[in-house]
Amino acid sequence: MSERIFIDSDVILDVALARQPFVEASQTVVALCEKGHFTGCISSNSVTNIYYILRKLGGDEKARLFIQQLLKFLVIIPVDHVGISQALVSKFSDFEDAIQYFSALSFGCSKIVTRNIQDYKFAEISVVLPSAFIG
Repeated sequence: MSERIFIDSDVILDVALARQPFVEASQTVVALCEKGHFTGCISSNSVTNIYYILRKLGGDEKARLFIQQLLKFLVIIPVDHVGISQALVSKFSDFEDAIQYFSALSFGCSKIVTRNIQDYKFAEISVVLPSAFIG
């Protein structure tokens, strides 16, 4: 299996919503996973967050279709009791990012690709911007 990278929700939403100026780098990260250069991972709670935002902006059908396309090449990793327990007592200021981090760590991801690098300052694995990842 190829190197596992955790892709934060903001990167996926950059692609889904074509958010400028971030969409190009984020699309490249996703494309590298789609082509099999990396195993792209998102957490189970990322899926619900992505759906919620996309449904509000574009409707249920479009949100579901986008997620179905992602599921063809991204791995959904679990959020479990241990990860949430670790997140609750961690030094992370953002609880959701702490959950993401501990899920990525337990699944063996070597990097987290996000635009919220500052929220992962206590991470013990590499945390990079999409532009730096493809860089």
